[in-house]
Amino acid sequence: MSATYQKLLHQWATLAPSECLTTDRDRKFKVRILSNVEKRNSDKAWRMVSFENIEWRLSNSEGQALEQLNFLLLTTINHCAARQASIGFTFTELGVTAVICNGLKSQPQFHPAIAALDAYIQLLEF
Repeated sequence: MSATYQKLLHQWATLAPSECLTTDRDRKFKVRILSNVEKRNSDKAWRMVSFENIEWRLSNSEGQALEQLNFLLLTTINHCAARQASIGFTFTELGVTAVICNGLKSQPQFHPAIAALDAYIQLLEF
């Protein structure tokens, strides 16, 4: 999962640098905080996102990993809403699949945030 997550974050940073930035540390990214997702004093605030040890953090119920994934999920949903693109989720034994605009479909992923990000990147590429 970490390799997929890292790849998706790199693609996001490449396709939409106003939304996601790479940092000088290979395992960390900065994601712009949207006021609909998290209140901040500045409209230029960013949140640090890391993919390092995410499976371990989730398996040990570490709050930081869940908080990060929830932040990404809400951010992705808000970006879709801003583009007037619907997003839906299907939960199966293989994982979570996200569909944007009734056609751009993610691969089955471990978490809804990663599935949403996968589909959103397809929307950016489209």
